Amino acid sequence: MPTLDDKNTKSVIKDIPKKGFTAKFWQDHRSAFCSGSGVAKMMNKLKAYNIPPSGDPSYASMMEMKAIVETYGKLYEAMGKAESKCTKLQSHTKQLCAAYMKEIRKLEQIALSLLKNADKMDAKKEQAKKEEAKQFEKFNNERDKTQALVLKELEKLDTQARKMTKACENIQKDVSLATVDLKKLTAALDGQLDGSGKVAPELLSRFEKGLVSLQKKYNVPIHAQNLKNSLPKIFKELTGAFPQYSKLGYAKEERMSTASALKAAQEQLRKADRTFKTYAEFHQAMAAMMNGAK
Repeated sequence: MPTLDDKNTKSVIKDIPKKGFTAKFWQDHRSAFCSGSGVAKMMNKLKAYNIPPSGDPSYASMMEMKAIVETYGKLYEAMGKAESKCTKLQSHTKQLCAAYMKEIRKLEQIALSLLKNADKMDAKKEQAKKEEAKQFEKFNNERDKTQALVLKELEKLDTQARKMTKACENIQKDVSLATVDLKKLTAALDGQLDGSGKVAPELLSRFEKGLVSLQKKYNVPIHAQNLKNSLPKIFKELTGAFPQYSKLGYAKEERMSTASALKAAQEQLRKADRTFKTYAEFHQAMAAMMNGAK
């Protein structure tokens, strides 16, 4: 038997937005004539989607919102079927059904709005992901370009260091040969000195020309200038540029190669310098001997 009457129908209808969306509430108040309409089944389905007794879909899962919207539609149809079963004797239940249908439509619109907003949010998220991917790709491209430039600079340092090593090797070779010839020239001059340590002016002139020719043959003045100015300056520039690359993880192999080339250049520069100092000592001795032989 229905529990609705003229006294409580309004209060029950008023309770629908608060606690009306449960099978129990519906079954406790509707007429038995409405049984089998499918209302309770749809309300239990809403409950399975975590819809509270108020019917509010606001806290339900967005992933299930489409199904929830469809369930409200089916609940509305079931409620319409229940209302059609009411005769004049079930007028109170008919009022209840009408109030329910009105509330169901309102809740359905809320669910639809949530669904649309969710779609918009998904679209925004998707756009954000695309933008993030675009920025990430841009970052990677810029990083790759930067790394390529760095590797190119390291390769340039490496090449310059190796060229410097080669230049120092050539200097050492030339100056070593010049030293050998200088020793021979000095020994020859010593053999021409008379008892007073003098030599004829014409002969001395030939030795002076021989010394000049020796220096020209082995590029001694040019080597001297390079060892004094150019090469130390170049080495300073190379070693000054290298530290900025010392902690680059992606260029380990290149860094090690360049560091090795710089070390080799430094060592060869020192060898060339020592070789030239040896030559300079013999040159000074030869010059002193020629001055004394005049």
